[in-house]
Amino acid sequence: MIVDAGDSTAELIEAGTGASRLYVVHNRALERLLFDRNLVGAGFRRACLESSRRFIAHLGDEYEPDRTAELMILSKGLLYQLGDAVVQQSGHNLPVNLIATSRVAVSPASARVEVSYAQIEAPADTLLVGDTVASGATIVAAVGRYLEAHPLQRLYVLSYAGALRGAERIAAFCARRGIRATFLYGLAAFGLGLNGFDLSFLHPDTVTRKAYADRAARQFSGKAVSAVGWDFGAQAMSPRKYRHLCWVEAEVWGLHGSDCLAVAEEPENWAELSHERAAYADALGPDWRRLPHRPGPA
Repeated sequence: MIVDAGDSTAELIEAGTGASRLYVVHNRALERLLFDRNLVGAGFRRACLESSRRFIAHLGDEYEPDRTAELMILSKGLLYQLGDAVVQQSGHNLPVNLIATSRVAVSPASARVEVSYAQIEAPADTLLVGDTVASGATIVAAVGRYLEAHPLQRLYVLSYAGALRGAERIAAFCARRGIRATFLYGLAAFGLGLNGFDLSFLHPDTVTRKAYADRAARQFSGKAVSAVGWDFGAQAMSPRKYRHLCWVEAEVWGLHGSDCLAVAEEPENWAELSHERAAYADALGPDWRRLPHRPGPA
């Protein structure tokens, strides 16, 4: 692992992940990505690519092009743009395996995930996975499906925002199968909110620099708002949905009119937010479906 890679640094965190390694990566690209909840569209895509390029730079002394492939978890794995990041950073091609998962249940303790599609045609000893990690259930399900087809020696999880709990779960899964797991997390190893969605710099279990926690406290008025929202990637793949989710976050945290969620727009139909319902239903209380001008999910 290259600890100092140009304008990016990787800090090894000793956080109970067993034989695995967890690094927290610090750079300006990640700061832009995690401290601008109003970043959407093309600007968001560019920030993601720049962040991924810096992740790849840290792997420069471990990366073996002829033994490495991507396991892309659809659809939000598209935003990590790992193939482009590898080409731009090293000039090598990154073969890709595709897998689609669906979250069928979320609780404060975990999540239940099913694999609905897999195209695994680029077997490799080493896999790169770009994904935002909460409970870790999605990556466990995806890697488990890959192992049905091919053996695996090393797993690299590159996450702009990742929960410590998720890393521990993935690391334990890999350790039982003799797989060496390495995690590169952006700016923090986050504590996971009780709703199973929030990844906040202000969570008591978050491991991060004090400067980041202080910055988040100023930005979000001391509220433990998620650094990446409740549906990471919607910022570019479904901007309208992202704006609607920001409005619901503002409702939950009492931040309507705040600059930190300036892109928020009130939902016209809450049905499109049904996949994230577990993130807000308890916080809004039993009468949230009857709030004025806010129809409930179909």
